[in-house]
Amino acid sequence: MRARTTDTPRRVAAILDSDITWLIARIALTLPFWWSGIDKATHPRAALDEIGGLLHISSPRPAYAALLIVQLGGSALVIVNRWAWLGAGALGAFTLIVTLLAHAFWSLDGPARFTEMNTFLEHIALIAAFVFAAVTSQQRHNASKLTVSQEH
Repeated sequence: MRARTTDTPRRVAAILDSDITWLIARIALTLPFWWSGIDKATHPRAALDEIGGLLHISSPRPAYAALLIVQLGGSALVIVNRWAWLGAGALGAFTLIVTLLAHAFWSLDGPARFTEMNTFLEHIALIAAFVFAAVTSQQRHNASKLTVSQEH
């Protein structure tokens, strides 16, 4: 979205409107996911053990394959800004599922409850960031189409 709001200083608006800023933000937003995907792809035994333990299943290979597709594929879609809505949605849904499984603060007491609740809430904020990424991608796409149609 290229419209400048009246309360944003010109230099800040230039940074926020920059394609480089937009790219860096997408890379940073997806960092935990592509990094984890690369780590899990390069350390499959540890990843399979982690997934099996979290899901309480003896054959975690299908979940492992799905996890790699979501983490690496979803990140790639967001980073390259093609079908960003799909990548952001997949990563957001994945984050919600894993957060509910791994950070069930409601079943804990004391300091562990506080720690897990904070992590849970941080993950909910991350899901919201994926919504913002999808919305921003759509708005930037619409703005670029509008600019192109006005030039013709």
